[in-house]
Amino acid sequence: HSNRHGRATKTTTITMHALVGTPVTLASTRRALTPRRGATEGRRPSAPVATSSAKASGRPDDDGTRTIGRREGIGLAALAAASIANPRSARAAYGGATLGDVDVGPSVASTELSLYKRSFRERFETSISSGTHDYSFKYPKDSWKPDIVSLNDGKLYGVDLRFSSPSEGKLCTHVLPFVDKDSLKDVGSPAVALDRFVELIGAFWDENGFGVPGGNAGVVKSSKTVAKDGVVYYQYELDKPHNLISAAVTDGQLYVINASAANERQWAAGEANLRNIVESFYVPP
Repeated sequence: HSNRHGRATKTTTITMHALVGTPVTLASTRRALTPRRGATEGRRPSAPVATSSAKASGRPDDDGTRTIGRREGIGLAALAAASIANPRSARAAYGGATLGDVDVGPSVASTELSLYKRSFRERFETSISSGTHDYSFKYPKDSWKPDIVSLNDGKLYGVDLRFSSPSEGKLCTHVLPFVDKDSLKDVGSPAVALDRFVELIGAFWDENGFGVPGGNAGVVKSSKTVAKDGVVYYQYELDKPHNLISAAVTDGQLYVINASAANERQWAAGEANLRNIVESFYVPP
């Protein structure tokens, strides 16, 4: 463009994405300066100055784009920087939610569940015994993926499998010898059995953020006994973090699945799926 004095002007359009996801278009007009008289040839011209008062006033241009001045532009840039350090302040300034404050809404169970069935050929490196039964459970395959199991976790704590979802939580399964025990009823009540589980694998739960009953996972919120094809299961729900556990004993081996949400946001998003995973845990007789 050219102004009425014939001086060349250059319009730069900057698209600035606010943290709330709404693009804000800023247009600043800068006037190219004529080098001062006597300036050495080849010397770079001075930095461009702000636009005329009409442009700096913030009035709309002919094409409807709002043009702001340098002072207002600096203010918006400072606001964006502050929002990174203090997202709640940014939320108040913009009148909306930041990425960290988005409400996920009530938990909804996935309608398409895949069946995971343990295979000795796949899990032999962490198995306690080749006679381990091929347990199974259902899970949302689109959002839950298997994690690596270390040999130490397998040998020390009987960890046989690990799965996780970034938005919903994580789970692990344990297979451990329970000599001379053919049912959880031989171990005792759900409370007594849970104490035995903590003795065996509580250190793993604590180190991996599942929490330990009676420790940083708090007290047991509820427990129940169910039977599937003659196999007795003890199921538990704990708080802080939210923990769901199902366990069974058959042929002298203990099978435990533990699913957990690390925080309230994961619990809100994944509670339904976590419950379905644990309740679907099945150990064949």
